[in-house]
Amino acid sequence: MLPVLIVGGGPVGLFEALLLTKLGIPVRIIEREYSISPYSKALGLAARSLEVFRFAGVIDPFLEKGSPITNMNFYTAGNYFATMPIVGTPEDTEYCYGLFLEQKVTSEILRDDLAKLGVEVDYGWELLDTKVVEGGSHDSTYVETTIRRALSGDNTAPGENLVIGIVDQHLEQKDKVYETEVVRSKYMVACDGGRSTVRHKLNIGFPGRTLPSKTFMWDGIAETDILVDGVTVISNPNKPAMHLFPLSHGVIRVQLEAGVLEDGENLSETIKNLTIDQFEAMAKDRVYPARFKIKETTWLTGFRVNERRAEHFVYKNHIFLAGDAAHIHSPAGGQGMNTGLQDAHNLAWKLAFALQGLIDPELVLPTYAEREPMADRSIEVSSAILQRNQKIGYGSHYMKLAFFSLAPFVLNIFRKFNITPDIAMLKLRYVENHINRPTQPKDEHQVGVRARCGNIRAIDSTTLSNPSTTNNDNKSFRLHELLVGLGRFHILVFASTTLNSPTEAKQLAAHLEHYQSTWRGRWTYSGNINDGCKDNHDLFKISVLAGPCQSTTHDTAGLEIFLDKAAGDGRAYEDIEAKVHAKFGFDGKGLGGIVVVRPDAHVGYRVEGSQSQAWEEVDRYFSAVLA
Repeated sequence: MLPVLIVGGGPVGLFEALLLTKLGIPVRIIEREYSISPYSKALGLAARSLEVFRFAGVIDPFLEKGSPITNMNFYTAGNYFATMPIVGTPEDTEYCYGLFLEQKVTSEILRDDLAKLGVEVDYGWELLDTKVVEGGSHDSTYVETTIRRALSGDNTAPGENLVIGIVDQHLEQKDKVYETEVVRSKYMVACDGGRSTVRHKLNIGFPGRTLPSKTFMWDGIAETDILVDGVTVISNPNKPAMHLFPLSHGVIRVQLEAGVLEDGENLSETIKNLTIDQFEAMAKDRVYPARFKIKETTWLTGFRVNERRAEHFVYKNHIFLAGDAAHIHSPAGGQGMNTGLQDAHNLAWKLAFALQGLIDPELVLPTYAEREPMADRSIEVSSAILQRNQKIGYGSHYMKLAFFSLAPFVLNIFRKFNITPDIAMLKLRYVENHINRPTQPKDEHQVGVRARCGNIRAIDSTTLSNPSTTNNDNKSFRLHELLVGLGRFHILVFASTTLNSPTEAKQLAAHLEHYQSTWRGRWTYSGNINDGCKDNHDLFKISVLAGPCQSTTHDTAGLEIFLDKAAGDGRAYEDIEAKVHAKFGFDGKGLGGIVVVRPDAHVGYRVEGSQSQAWEEVDRYFSAVLA
């Protein structure tokens, strides 16, 4: 029986397949189309998605092919008004920017990485039906899926609605000949888009709303004196908004708000009859007196915004909805594809652990539902941005003018314009559940939050002899570098001042060695985790974060105990100025604590202190979560 069937070969399905393959889980991924679409609905990657790619070890090609979003350009009535640099803040993430990268390129990178691991996408296969065949237990239950492939032509049905943003079901093609196959799999991940056949066949509700407004979208090459080196906003007091975005190879995207759908109007017919000349005329009207002349067109389409979320993402603990199959909303703010990629990251390790017998699937797999509030938040954020963009009138226009007028003063004072945590998707917090065990304090440091980042420094004999070495020396790096990997629990021991005492340091080392040995003996990944870490089977990586090495008068014997340990085996690092301690809710001068970071880089458990009782509590956490 196939362990996991993935339906949908877009970015979310490809990333899910890549993660599971790296975790040593055999998958099959099918895609209704015969190739990656040349068109790109999504244009960018949020900071959190870049972090996730880094943890998965696939970040480099995205950084090579993408372009950081560094500017917001503002035009009023066709006249240039201001450029506001988006500097961001490096305090809590290395990726203090969004990344312009077309969805097509994102898919190609993931597909190529997957192919290097020996997994090819089965193009041309579409899902006809699926069901969960229930046995007497979770182990005897499986998914049965019927798929087909047209023996000639493609799977597009006459009259099928292909307008972006419309949610409907595929029509049958009575005159075509197909080959049909029945696939049995332990689990299925449905990444088959907003018109998800899986969701329809399982009768999972998709409540929400379809907005009355329509948007036209054009990709191509144009002659214009509008600045398109970032997000460009064209605002007029009495006309709908226009936005421009740079794509690759000199191509730009223009997005026009085109008013509400009229009574009896069919958007598919409107798009079908929309000409390039008509679109150019609308664009010229928005940018006048600036120039805008279309030279080449690669895509002209339109859409209405749907804001919908599946009633539940988990079906009988064997089928899981991800990406647009689970949630769709406005492209404003770039939340859609990014939310889906993070769905995949949340789910992959849970499925892998279930298939490895490391968890009770009836307890852990339902926790994928923690993604549902994240989808709600993405819909809320994108909706707020869309409403702001669609507002017409002098009040809205002059509010935008005021914002861009004040921005330079903000920049001069604070030296940065921070991309909001909501758009960057850094402000993530999962609810308490079986793998997010409640602890104190219940504030911003509680369980479920994204593991934060900051600068730390490798400790060696040079550091100890010269603790005043500047933070910019070559030993400084980011905490998230310690969290790279798949299927690993990262135990961060915030030792604070404990290592200043050789006696307390020896006790800590003894606890660390005892529990590390105990956990590794009790729980082992029987497959191979292909994530670059030294041991393919080890689930536990432990790192010790000491408080600042502030004075040569400190007894360094305690620190020296941890210097010979390997990375992930209790190696000690200096928390520069104790800032990382504070981000996890600990006083760099106090007792410190222990934080368990889940394999998807969210905090699963935290406890004050790092002595016997604290280690016992962490042991109880793992005993509850792991089988």
